[in-house]
Amino acid sequence: MSLFLPCVLTLLLETPVFLLAGYRSRDEVTIVVCANVITNLTLQLLFLILPYNALWLTILELAVLAGEYGIYAAAFGRSKRLFLLTLAANALSLTVGLLIRWLLR
Repeated sequence: MSLFLPCVLTLLLETPVFLLAGYRSRDEVTIVVCANVITNLTLQLLFLILPYNALWLTILELAVLAGEYGIYAAAFGRSKRLFLLTLAANALSLTVGLLIRWLLR
């Protein structure tokens, strides 16, 4: 599968979550998009060298969550709300991605 299809899917799912939560300025959207591109492409590249299994998926998704929240916290300020928003956006894109992967088996 292309490296870019999962990245585009992530952007199409996670960016609207942040828009709906009030992160609408050009700078805020740029930060959300850039954080997702960086973490998603890194994840996809790592899966070229690591086995795609539940253990690695869990470890890497937690790393993505931590990385994105770190970027958002640095840009927008640390908060429980922001962490939960980051968690929800990532859970949504992971769930949809796994569902698509399961349907295409």
